[in-house]
Amino acid sequence: MTPSSPATVADYTVVIPAYRAAATLADALDSVMAQTAPAREVIVVDDGSPDREDIARIVAGYGGRVTLLQQDNAGPAAARNAGVRASGGTWIAFLDADDSWLPHKMQAQLALASDPRAGLLHGGAREDRLALPADMGFDLLWRGNRICTSMSVVRRDIFEQLGGFFESPELIGAEDYNLWLRIAHAGWRVRACQGLVGHYTPAEGSLTSRIERCAMAEIRNAKQLGRLLELPKRDVRWKLRAIRTDFARHLIHARRPLPARRLLVRALFERPTLERIGLMSISYVPARLLDMRRRLRKRGRRTQYCL
Repeated sequence: MTPSSPATVADYTVVIPAYRAAATLADALDSVMAQTAPAREVIVVDDGSPDREDIARIVAGYGGRVTLLQQDNAGPAAARNAGVRASGGTWIAFLDADDSWLPHKMQAQLALASDPRAGLLHGGAREDRLALPADMGFDLLWRGNRICTSMSVVRRDIFEQLGGFFESPELIGAEDYNLWLRIAHAGWRVRACQGLVGHYTPAEGSLTSRIERCAMAEIRNAKQLGRLLELPKRDVRWKLRAIRTDFARHLIHARRPLPARRLLVRALFERPTLERIGLMSISYVPARLLDMRRRLRKRGRRTQYCL
């Protein structure tokens, strides 16, 4: 497969789960319609959203170019799976309703699809993040998730072969990472299109902002995949410590010290490191002092830029 010309419809389907998405869905769809490699089909899955009338009105505004599916609320994994089942594209491009694509996104990514071993394609979603590895094997991906769901494109037959997204409510927030790891473990290449291909802009109150819930989902995900893929126990223990440390850092940043300590204590007991000791110590610093330090750091950066 080669990059499509602007007049050629490419063999991919776009699947967009929608829940409380009326405020952002049109922007997401507009970014899909602006692609230099137009999609074969675009499917929006209303996941039992309370604003479903608004979602239906927005979809209707695209004059038949977008298909709307409606289901009872079952979570993002179930919504994406439903969209894939209703689709016909060789490749499935996922986009969340609060994110958007740059016009060249799909054309650039489909250039990588000519690789017969490519199973998952992705690309940059935030300008402030480091460049993505061009190729990620399982070991590198296990160390950390660098893949934004809204910039991901999956080969359809692989998606079906692996059973799609696992729909367990306990995995909400990690169901995407779960699939990426299964794809890589099965031997398929995970390839990144270099440079920014879209914008990750989670709405206020979205799943990614629920730090504790995501932390628990990540822990369950690591344990589940450890059993399913028969991973070495030392690798699973390392991953669990890394998850607890990383999310404790986020919780401290959000000024939620108690759940941060609950996550840290086990990792600190199993493998004390200077980083974990430091984070535990910081969790006992009064929030007003941490806020003061944050303001001073921001002020220092602004002063530096003016020099």
